[in-house]
Amino acid sequence: MMNGKNIRVITILAFFNFVFLGTEYLFDNMMTYVTDSKGVVIAQSYILGASVLGFLLFPVINRFLKKELVMIFNGIGGILGILCIFMIQKHESYSGILISGCIVFIILGMEGSAVHYLAACALEKSRHLAKMVGCAYAVGILLQFINNNLVNNDKIEAFVLSVALLVLVALWMSLEYELMFDLLMKKVQFQDEAENKIDTGKERAIIGATLILSVALMTCIFASLDNIVTLVHATGSVDIGQWPRLILALSGLTAGALFDIKKHQYMDIIMYCVVVLSTICAVVIQFGGPFLIGLIAFYLSAGFFVVYFTTGFMELSYYMLLPELWAGLGRAINNLGAVLTGTLSVSLLTANNGITLIVITLILFVLISITTFAHSRYRTKLIQKSETCQVNLLDKQSSSIYNSNV
Repeated sequence: MMNGKNIRVITILAFFNFVFLGTEYLFDNMMTYVTDSKGVVIAQSYILGASVLGFLLFPVINRFLKKELVMIFNGIGGILGILCIFMIQKHESYSGILISGCIVFIILGMEGSAVHYLAACALEKSRHLAKMVGCAYAVGILLQFINNNLVNNDKIEAFVLSVALLVLVALWMSLEYELMFDLLMKKVQFQDEAENKIDTGKERAIIGATLILSVALMTCIFASLDNIVTLVHATGSVDIGQWPRLILALSGLTAGALFDIKKHQYMDIIMYCVVVLSTICAVVIQFGGPFLIGLIAFYLSAGFFVVYFTTGFMELSYYMLLPELWAGLGRAINNLGAVLTGTLSVSLLTANNGITLIVITLILFVLISITTFAHSRYRTKLIQKSETCQVNLLDKQSSSIYNSNV
């Protein structure tokens, strides 16, 4: 399972997870100096929204700029990101932290989109896509845990994140060069389907829409839980960077192993069961249950969710006309959902309007049931049609070789 390419993919995804989550953690901590806990959660939603813009910018840049310019653009972005990280660390004013945070998360969004696209291309023929994603997420969480517990100085933490960002940029450039031939071959994939008259447009549209809706609806639940955790962390009563966070790494590894069973055939139903757990978690926390139990349940389910949307969209990118957009779209949809639900969930949480929050959660749960069922059904149809295309293409190639020999 493990070869040189897989290790490089795990490493680059792990560094992205570490830099993204570590910078978000630093941003939240610096915001506590200039605003209250509610203001921290709202500011966090702004930077997550900025990252969505970055995720959507990369496919445009990658399509219309030459590779040399893309690499130069990437290098300049890394330097600008480092400057912004140190501006956040200085925490001189609310506006200064927020502007720096938005800029660095636009850059991290572009880096994330590029990294997920390259990782998807490298793992296209792998039977262990979810395991690779789960391992990368676990390593990223472990790096963040070590950083949070060994580094107690804001300047040193900013320095560590800056070095990690430089490493991420270097890994991106190296993997881009290594996969150059694979990226060129990707452009002719849909010509094969057209020549064999295999129309998968309907299935692609439905599976794309249902996956987006499923992840967006799930994000509403997980974002609300994350906001509960962030509110408590911002008050200083609990540090969410301590040992319970390691459960995220464990859940990511477990999710990767389970999702890969029979080529992701059971991924939707497993995630559906995890959503049930997260719904119970919301009820426990909202009605005054032990916060630590709710936090552990949240981390158990959140790790599954990250591996689910990352794997789901990376796999979907193999069948879509613009793979560099779809490969990293899972994180973008997750972040956008967090932005859209951020203010509403904070208002409900701070108003102690628990009944309303639970009713909304249950409605979301019903909608998730519908979208995951539709996604699972049309995913099977899309894969079957694509496999038919590949069989026809191989038969055509074999026939051509036989005729030329005769």
